[in-house]
Amino acid sequence: MQLFHSFQEVTNCQGAVVALGTFDGVHLGHQKVMRTAIDKAAETGGKSVVVTFAAHPLSVLCPEKEPIRLATVEQKIQYIAGVGIDALVLLPMTRHLLDETPEEFCRQLLEYLCPAAIVVGENFTYGAKAAGNTQTLREFMAGHHIPVMALTLLERPGRSTPISSTVIRRLVTMGHMETAEALLGHPFALQGKVVQGDRRGRLIGFPTANMLIPPQMAVPPDGVYITEVDWQGQLLPAMTNIGANPTFAHQYRRIETHILQWSGDMYDEDIVVRFRKRLRPEIRFDSKEELIGQMEEDKRKTLIYFSSNDN
Repeated sequence: MQLFHSFQEVTNCQGAVVALGTFDGVHLGHQKVMRTAIDKAAETGGKSVVVTFAAHPLSVLCPEKEPIRLATVEQKIQYIAGVGIDALVLLPMTRHLLDETPEEFCRQLLEYLCPAAIVVGENFTYGAKAAGNTQTLREFMAGHHIPVMALTLLERPGRSTPISSTVIRRLVTMGHMETAEALLGHPFALQGKVVQGDRRGRLIGFPTANMLIPPQMAVPPDGVYITEVDWQGQLLPAMTNIGANPTFAHQYRRIETHILQWSGDMYDEDIVVRFRKRLRPEIRFDSKEELIGQMEEDKRKTLIYFSSNDN
């Protein structure tokens, strides 16, 4: 997949079918928009191109109100590449971009991509103060004979409400990882660097990778989770504890992952932890022995999960 960080960088994409959106998390609804663009591009013989943004507008306009993020920029790129898109224009979220009128944004699309068609979700907005919508996009592009496809939002299975990043954020922060995965089309995952911890896990037979994640990321609630570690192209079965480890004194909230049936050193390495299922809330135990006993039970359940799901 080609990757560009401005309209001015774009090369060899004239006549592409363009998918527009914010696409936080790249959930099933977003994937529907992108796959429609891919299918349309196959008909026209052109490329499929996603035009999206590196962050939410509130990250610039009012950072304290920015929604928590479902993916880092790097994850977003990987998810979009995984859909099969030919090229990605990932625009940095700046004050200049936010001040552009809907017409100015459309003119850049026209000048640098000259799309054969444009695909959006029916709730798509753009331009300063979100003044642009699917109707203004259609009106502008009609003057240049470029069709705009505004897709009906994909509904949640068994519900009359659409799949949305807002709904998925709520599911993640409530610990409903399996439902979040069903709406995302992939497991919710945290990406970060492995940092030094207090090494207590090694002393009780459960060494952990302690993870430092970027700010503003959605994080599941405290508890123990069945997870996978994506590291150097391998998917390693694991279990992850989020919380302050209340069995021991003077602790702080952290994300600790024990990789099953594996040994090695990941310090200063970037890893991705994919959350599959919440096992239990965090518990304070009266002794180290009780904690170890519960962790052995968590490990047993995790091994059963992976064996039964053939992951």
